[in-house]
Amino acid sequence: MIGKASARFTKSLIGVDNAMSAIGGIHNFVGDVDEEALRRMEPGLSRLGPDAVYRHKSPAIGMVYRPFHTNRESRFETQPFVARTGEIVCWDGRLDNRNQLINDLHHHLTNDRTDAALVVTAYCNWGVDFLSKLIGDFALALWEPQTNTLILARDFVGPRSLYYQMNESRVVWSTDLQTLIDVVGIPLKLDDEYIAGFLTKLPEGGVTPYRHFKSVPPGHSVIIERGRCRVQSFWQPDPSASIRYKSDREYEEHFCDVFRESMRCRLRTDGPAWAELSGGMDSSPIVCVANDLINHGDVQANALATVSRVYDEASKSDERKYIKPVEERIGRCGLHLREDQYRLLAPWSENYVPCIPTHVANFAAYYRALDKVMKLSGARVLLSGLGGDELQLGDGEPFSELIDLLCQGRFCSLHRRLGAWTNSQESYFQFAWQNVFSSLLPRRLQLSRQNVISKLVEFYNPDFVRRMDLRDRLFGPQHYFRCAPPGFRYRANYFLYTTRQLSAGFWQELCDVEFSYPFTHKPLVEFMLAIPSEQHARPHESKSLVRRALRDLLPAELIERKETRITIWHAASLAVKREAQRIQKLIMEADEIVDLYIDRKAVLSACSKNQPDVLLLPLVPFVLWLQTFAKRKRVSESKSSLTKSRAA
Repeated sequence: MIGKASARFTKSLIGVDNAMSAIGGIHNFVGDVDEEALRRMEPGLSRLGPDAVYRHKSPAIGMVYRPFHTNRESRFETQPFVARTGEIVCWDGRLDNRNQLINDLHHHLTNDRTDAALVVTAYCNWGVDFLSKLIGDFALALWEPQTNTLILARDFVGPRSLYYQMNESRVVWSTDLQTLIDVVGIPLKLDDEYIAGFLTKLPEGGVTPYRHFKSVPPGHSVIIERGRCRVQSFWQPDPSASIRYKSDREYEEHFCDVFRESMRCRLRTDGPAWAELSGGMDSSPIVCVANDLINHGDVQANALATVSRVYDEASKSDERKYIKPVEERIGRCGLHLREDQYRLLAPWSENYVPCIPTHVANFAAYYRALDKVMKLSGARVLLSGLGGDELQLGDGEPFSELIDLLCQGRFCSLHRRLGAWTNSQESYFQFAWQNVFSSLLPRRLQLSRQNVISKLVEFYNPDFVRRMDLRDRLFGPQHYFRCAPPGFRYRANYFLYTTRQLSAGFWQELCDVEFSYPFTHKPLVEFMLAIPSEQHARPHESKSLVRRALRDLLPAELIERKETRITIWHAASLAVKREAQRIQKLIMEADEIVDLYIDRKAVLSACSKNQPDVLLLPLVPFVLWLQTFAKRKRVSESKSSLTKSRAA
């Protein structure tokens, strides 16, 4: 039982945003670090960290830091940071609990209170456990000279990338995967595990598209000590955490405290902040709370601008009727980027060479336009509602509440709640079967009932489908959390999908701004996972808690909105039909490597239909990425052959 809602959350949690900068480095297990290899990292990291370049090298370790400043404080920080006791840290992060850490560590701190200094001091006092005490987005590399130990780590969600490659003599790491590949210089081989994840429910956090290259998993540290490597978790959803209040008002107050704190942390920027506004119950609360904080002078940001994707042709995907009330509430109209002008599935620019496959590339025209206008306005921080769906049970799924009642044997309560949830268009028994009991079937039986899953795998090579068990993967990751009730497992797995989505680096390749996700604030996530399911979703009221908690800030049109979220499927369907001939040509002319993963005949057949299948949409960036890989491989093999012939 937790005490009064606001007791645990104060303004002392306000942090300093140190931007989405770029870090890299080399650690040799024997001998000195090659300084030339270290210097080769710098140009590749310049896009992510354009403001300066700093380097530190000692015999066994070398680190590179390229900052991307978003506030005044970050400009006074020196990195790589070298502590008096010899530890070295490169930190790409936003530390949200600075004051709390300063209070806990004040006996051990010097006059340097920068984030990097706090991180090193925390490590010196708590060892590797220091990672669990940090709140904020971060990726870091920390060197401990006394034990020759290197720690690479990412926060529990992982929006800041960190890749590494290790062999018997050294480990190399980088924020940017392409930079790491160029420095390491070994032949690339595709990782089927990553590809299977990408084609279904997103890859796991520790893999990359290339074998021998790894990603630090979110919520984990990679600890390399005297040439040996181990991966260690420092955060997982806690099934034992339980928050139970006597009234709705207490839950609402607690939510307001942690959500406003999340917004304060992300609005510590010396300039305007931008926010994506879709008109839904994820982006709209962000915009309304950010506007309120800026108007009251509670944050460093001096202005807020919004950007919305809008659709004229694809009217069923357009949400301007919900975007407009939010704009009226904050007193300004935002930038509307029309899909008719910035087309979904538009051809990529010639200078975009993807290092990873990304679904986001289908929206490349939108992100190019957004990147340009933000640069012109001097803004570097973009607030996004991603993660809000997963944290708030999407469109109001009742399964989490109902399955717990069933497993607890509370059959009378289950009967009452089923009656409350059942709508007039379906029977009580139909609703109970679809929303509770069918989910208890073995996954194989559930798979046999999923027409969409069968349709999806038709486009893939049948051998690859069988070998990588794509049908089962389409159900998504399943973490079982020992002794956890099924409702918690459902909510936790739903949220952990966010870590796969945000840690994959999809947005990093397309937009040179810092994406920030208020719904992934660690105290907010832990609060939302600990409260009862009925606080999240109620009959005919999805995302119930945020509606109730922010009823004084949100426009009435959103509070009272009953229809489910408008989807992009209409726009996607029109885009696939519009681009069918280009997709068909792409598949016909694709390199033979495509045949390892794609059933070319099935895709071409789908393209030739009067209404091509919208499920073709995610295949386009995948095939284009494979084409890039095949071209890169041919160039590499050609250079290798030339080198060998000269040597002969």
